[in-house]
Amino acid sequence: MKKIRSFFITCLILAVGVFIVYQGLDFLFGQNKPFKSDQAEPMNDSLYLVAVGDSLTEGVGDSTQNGGYVPLTANLLRETNSIKEVTTKNYGKSGDRSDQILLRIQQQGEIQSDLKKANIIVLTVGGNDVIQTFKKDTLNINQDSFIQPKKKYETELKTILSEFNKLNPKAQVYVFGIYNPYADLFPDITEMQTILDSWNQSTKELVEKEEGVYLSLDDIFNLSKLPLSEDGVADSSLAAEQAEINPLLYEEDLFHPNDKGYELMAEKLYQAILKQRIAEE
Repeated sequence: MKKIRSFFITCLILAVGVFIVYQGLDFLFGQNKPFKSDQAEPMNDSLYLVAVGDSLTEGVGDSTQNGGYVPLTANLLRETNSIKEVTTKNYGKSGDRSDQILLRIQQQGEIQSDLKKANIIVLTVGGNDVIQTFKKDTLNINQDSFIQPKKKYETELKTILSEFNKLNPKAQVYVFGIYNPYADLFPDITEMQTILDSWNQSTKELVEKEEGVYLSLDDIFNLSKLPLSEDGVADSSLAAEQAEINPLLYEEDLFHPNDKGYELMAEKLYQAILKQRIAEE
């Protein structure tokens, strides 16, 4: 009987000892385990958005004269739970070509300072390069007229992207393409669209090579890309009606976006920023 009681006492002591050792080890090593929550905490961070470019960044055609897509994008971002504050700087200048935008970046300390602080850099460029070529060779304009200007533009854009990376390699860069505001007024003149498609393709390749994000505008402002009818043909009557005036363009020049046009630009940029943030989480 004594032997049995002694055996149980020994087993009890061993069990208590093992429990104490286990709890001690769990306490020591458990401190290094990552804490897992059933619901992830929101990322309450701040964003600094710096926009550089031509009249599309300046906001020509915006009835509020507040800067087109820039403040609209900021407002959309402020409504996002994971962002507590959005600061913007707008360095858009109407009429600037790619070489003039580059010169401002290289020479103006204020722009450089803000680019260094930016989380997000947005660029609109290229439209005035195309316009300059049209003005120079209006009477004899053809696709060959754009070969050299396009090469020059590609060099300037590549340098602009390099400047962004040199000043702030951590910032995410977004670049808007260019669009044909006359695509709906003159649907039979396809050469212009071919030229712009070529420029946009070059822009897209250069931007993505630098790990930036290219944003097409042609799919916003080109109303010729209409839904097909039941027989698979575009609704020509609707095309004719819309060709009278593009509802997304500023009525005074039928070239720049109006308020609705800038809203769509802002929405496109906003969605791209959210997609990038999700990918980085």
